[in-house]
Amino acid sequence: MNTAARRAITLGVVVLAVIGMVLAMMLAPRFFTGEPEAFYTPASAQAAKEDPAAVADLDPNAPVPDSAALGAQLDAILADNPDGTTFNAQVVDVASQNVLYDRNADTKGTPASSLKVVTALAALDTLGGDSQLSTSVLLDGNTLVLRGGGDVLLGDGKSDPSQAKGYAGLATLAEQTAKELKSRGVSEVSLWVDDSLFGDAHNNSAWDKSLFTSNNIAEVYPIAHYAARAGFSTDTAYQSDAAEQVRKVFSKELGASVKVNEGGRGAYDGGEQIAEVKSAPLRQIIKHMLLVSDNYIAETMGRLVAIKGGLEPAQSGQAVADVAAEHGAQGAELSDTSGLAADNKISPAALTAVLRAAATSPKAELRELVYSLPVAGYSGTLMQRLGQESTLGLVHAKTGSLTGVATLTGMTVTQDGRLLVFSIFAHQPNGTLAPHKPTIDSAVTAIRGCGCQS
Repeated sequence: MNTAARRAITLGVVVLAVIGMVLAMMLAPRFFTGEPEAFYTPASAQAAKEDPAAVADLDPNAPVPDSAALGAQLDAILADNPDGTTFNAQVVDVASQNVLYDRNADTKGTPASSLKVVTALAALDTLGGDSQLSTSVLLDGNTLVLRGGGDVLLGDGKSDPSQAKGYAGLATLAEQTAKELKSRGVSEVSLWVDDSLFGDAHNNSAWDKSLFTSNNIAEVYPIAHYAARAGFSTDTAYQSDAAEQVRKVFSKELGASVKVNEGGRGAYDGGEQIAEVKSAPLRQIIKHMLLVSDNYIAETMGRLVAIKGGLEPAQSGQAVADVAAEHGAQGAELSDTSGLAADNKISPAALTAVLRAAATSPKAELRELVYSLPVAGYSGTLMQRLGQESTLGLVHAKTGSLTGVATLTGMTVTQDGRLLVFSIFAHQPNGTLAPHKPTIDSAVTAIRGCGCQS
């Protein structure tokens, strides 16, 4: 057997192994996520009936849907609506890379929060799934410097490694600091906050002011607790100055042991590190970001990708688009990395390219991306969607909602066992909020239920 043949066989085996692994993840989401089953199951949910033929779904040689048959079903569902809503969509078979359905899929549209799939890929690929973000304390004479390194999920209490939010705790950091100060005989300090990592990229000119008043985002800093919210719950309000709030919490905790005076703020050179807490591994942060569609974390990730790539933090959209292009998603024009900006432009074809690249990547953290997405009827922003028996637990997807825009981008397994990626955009010119989500869900239900043989 010649070298070329051996390479072809090896590549085929690798692709089949990856597809098989992803299929297994798709078919048993609660076990692969590492989360307790109760997290995924709302009280009102009805468990899907066991399919006695489910084991056949793992067959990598399962028949590919006939594109004409699938296309006829989806065209009927995604026909332009009398209210002016238009749909763009693409469906691709992961194993063969064949495009099974294309409805103006190369036309760029506003992705809304489907963009977070791209940000997730860029962060995991650039920074690494095992990387952790540092929040440190430095001592320079009687000046204590609290330095942010990008962890915006700090908790107010002690570090709690059981979850991404609060994995690193300000009480633990204060405890470490107090112990070290006591050993050095320091009883009074001025607390300086170094929140300079992101420079002046706290805001974004592409964001409508209403996004702040409607509690969708706050100014972005490289140090924050609870993703810049007032408390642990995602229902609590954003804080206008997350870095200053961290200073207040840390100062209060440390003040139980030493006298703390308010110091300056901004970049600080010098000092000796005396304490540090680290965030959850990035893969856990990304999973949390995708499940709850956290805009603040997504903007933080974009800035970190830009810095790692040698760009300015304000160039986060360009940095993420550059990484996406390396994975086959060409031509994205991104103003931000959360999807809040209405002038973000990316095509459904680019989004399916991102998911295909992730699903077949040699990097484990990228292959994990698919099962970090919300699960139909079980978790995150899909908990109340696609919960019927035919799709329950069998669709992983990222939602997107803006005025005049609804999107859904993800993966599912057909009735015959083919792993497909899809991305569907709805755009309504008269500005209704997130138009026609039920239509998009009907299309995904058809994709999942497709045998679609000619």
